[in-house]
Amino acid sequence: MSVGETANDIALTEAAAQLKVHYMTAYRYVRMGLLRGHKIGAYWYVTREDLKEFQSGRGTSVARIPAGGGHAKAPWSERLLARLINGDESGALGVMEAALRSGTTMDRLYLDVLAPALVEIGEQWRRGELEIYVEHRAIVVAYRLIAQIGPRFIPRGVRKGEIIIGAPADERHGLPSAMVADIMRGQGWQVSDLGADVPTATFVRAVNDAVDLVAVCVVVTLPESLVTAGELLAALRLARRPDVPIYLGGAGVKSREEALNLGADRWVDSIESFIESCNVIARRK
Repeated sequence: MSVGETANDIALTEAAAQLKVHYMTAYRYVRMGLLRGHKIGAYWYVTREDLKEFQSGRGTSVARIPAGGGHAKAPWSERLLARLINGDESGALGVMEAALRSGTTMDRLYLDVLAPALVEIGEQWRRGELEIYVEHRAIVVAYRLIAQIGPRFIPRGVRKGEIIIGAPADERHGLPSAMVADIMRGQGWQVSDLGADVPTATFVRAVNDAVDLVAVCVVVTLPESLVTAGELLAALRLARRPDVPIYLGGAGVKSREEALNLGADRWVDSIESFIESCNVIARRK
């Protein structure tokens, strides 16, 4: 038995034999997230339970058929989650590419596939089910995925105007603003994503330097960051032009009342509402 291997593990070569497929086919199942697998040293393994579920049609490989028939909905987020936890960038990209080929739109790829996987990783870390290095590694892989997928959001043609997005000082999570920025680019906006942990003075300068600014969006994922978010919003209100609304959103902001009390003009409760609100502003210009 190899170091790290348990009695419940089956080498992928053996799993391929039981599935009556070539080893590379079984390997592709794992890399695409169709069959859960894990690497020990230089070799891939699956658990007996996962292989049994795969064979019986209950595993992650099985598409979910809606009641009454129709097209199957594959659990892409679950597949991506497994690849992110394993730090498998190539496999994770393969899952996202497969989701796109199946008809998933670019914005839903982020909202229904990537975002839920990232939320689940955060929850597992908080429950003590993941080592911190696994969570950090998954975040790095997610950033690299966005770097590869993001440029595909940008359409041809004239941009509607500029939107500035960023997170306040002490807010360490930049992935949410990066995903919102890509989705808004897909809607035809010129987006300046300032990222995470932006000093207030720097954020204000970016707003002042913008030429065709339509909206500013501050993203907060942690309740601890609401204090610095409030400070940023106060500074932005002093610096901004009166026709440029300031939005506040993210998992750290729980209600419209909270957003307004912190100094925002509007609360971003969903990406769809943000898109529609910005489009209304653009039509008025």
